[in-house]
Amino acid sequence: MTRTPQQHGQTPEPEPGTAPGPGATPDAGVLNVAALRRRVLSLPTLIAAVLGAALLGFALWRIFDFAWADVWVNIKGIHVGKYLLAMVLYYLSFWFRGLRWRLLARTANIGGSSGKNVPGTITLSGIILMGWFANSVAFMRLGDAYRGWVLSRESGGDFPSSLGTVLAERVQDMAAVLILVLIAAVWITVEGDSKVPGWVVFAAFVLVAILILGLLVMRLAGERLSRLLRRLATLVMRLTGGRISRRFPDRIESAYVDFQRGTLDSFSGRAIPPQLALGVVGWLLEIARFYFVADAMDIEISFGIVMFAALANAMLTTIPTPGGFGFVEGGLTGLLILFGQSDSNSISLVAVDRTISWLSVVLFGGILFAVWHAVKAKNSGTISPATSD
Repeated sequence: MTRTPQQHGQTPEPEPGTAPGPGATPDAGVLNVAALRRRVLSLPTLIAAVLGAALLGFALWRIFDFAWADVWVNIKGIHVGKYLLAMVLYYLSFWFRGLRWRLLARTANIGGSSGKNVPGTITLSGIILMGWFANSVAFMRLGDAYRGWVLSRESGGDFPSSLGTVLAERVQDMAAVLILVLIAAVWITVEGDSKVPGWVVFAAFVLVAILILGLLVMRLAGERLSRLLRRLATLVMRLTGGRISRRFPDRIESAYVDFQRGTLDSFSGRAIPPQLALGVVGWLLEIARFYFVADAMDIEISFGIVMFAALANAMLTTIPTPGGFGFVEGGLTGLLILFGQSDSNSISLVAVDRTISWLSVVLFGGILFAVWHAVKAKNSGTISPATSD
């Protein structure tokens, strides 16, 4: 298959501080805000939110045995200092995630010039927060695609390759989660106070196996997949009677090739250890958040259970309702009850923790999202690569 002489992951080399990547228009930021608004208010998002609310309501009504008075006592007695420490540690994790994403994008040569056009760590941390905001309010994890789109504009690279770095990040995240879940399972088993739910460990194994299998298929059968996508696109074009551009198959094939390369080129032998280490630090900070929320409410819970619960929380958020709403609250509360916590303590802990891991993301991420796009719109869509840390 022939390709243009351009290196993957980049458009014709932009001068730093000039034109943005593909698809950039003076009002692209405004259009993106409008697109997010439509997705938030779309029927699938509303159905997902109603489904999550129904699931949570059923669990509170028919499954959990608790007293609202006890829950309120726990919440009212929270230690504000420890709660704020939990929030600070949580948001500190975004810096480590931003640094890891920068390493991935530079390794994949996003934007060309050996990755020198990739934005700085603080900028990427903010983009991650905005992506998590989008995931928290919209259906089907819109935030992941949004992150790839913003990275392509900020670096001058193409969207498929930029999106590939997000998938590479997800693979490393699940590998780190699996390692930490196994450590937590051993910890809990050694303590002997509780029994580890096998479904969480199994789910972690399955998710990691699926992602690794996908990477292997990309590596070993990438050319065949791109040709298959081209044939499918050609078939769609014929079935629509030519209403779709004849360039459609070429675009599909080209987009897949760039996506594949952006994903696979994010992994390099020497770069993988620091990337994984940064991911583990990010997850440890999330575990610390959960621990200090429990400590702020004076709820006694072993560190092994804290690790297990925090990581189970992360896996439940992959369910494509807005922020995992309904599934995270119900699943995590049930898990804590299985580990021996009272129903009231479990509900209190999950409710307060979600004010940090979900509601604060909606608040702070939403503010950053609005300010970011207002500034970009004011600057007529001209985006400069930010290379400082």
